[in-house]
Amino acid sequence: MKTAVDTSNPSTLLSHFTKQLDEINRQYHDFNKLHINIDDTGQFIQVNYTNDEDIDAALTGWLKMEQVGTYLQNYQRMFCLDPNRLDRFFNMDEATAIVPISWLRPTRKRPEGIANGFIYMRQAYQGIIPRRKPISIIPNEEKGLFDIVDGNSTYFIAKQIGIVSMPIICI
Repeated sequence: MKTAVDTSNPSTLLSHFTKQLDEINRQYHDFNKLHINIDDTGQFIQVNYTNDEDIDAALTGWLKMEQVGTYLQNYQRMFCLDPNRLDRFFNMDEATAIVPISWLRPTRKRPEGIANGFIYMRQAYQGIIPRRKPISIIPNEEKGLFDIVDGNSTYFIAKQIGIVSMPIICI
């Protein structure tokens, strides 16, 4: 159930937009962070972002207050990844189990693989490409964990997104 927002009070509306932006910035795990600018009259808002190099750029022109909420909802639908929706990232039919991510131990880390993997994870989540296969693991009895055989980049991306459990296949 959505909470009603008092659209007649600009400060209440701004507070609501700030909460929406905080949630988007929490969910959106790329380098850009959204923020809003308010014009001198207090009637129009511009949605901007700051990238990892601290470059500030506008995402929108000046929007009326009533347009901002719709823009942010659409932005969130398009770009934010819900770490609780494993079924949006992974082909769950193939999974033999779901284990806490803390039980998994990566065996390699390739920056290029991680960068590409993030794109694939986002596209799988959005339904653009097929969902990812579960991580392939083997038990590491010495450490009491599971070593990742295939899916190391996916593991690192899942940690960035905030996924706490992963689907696995024991090989």
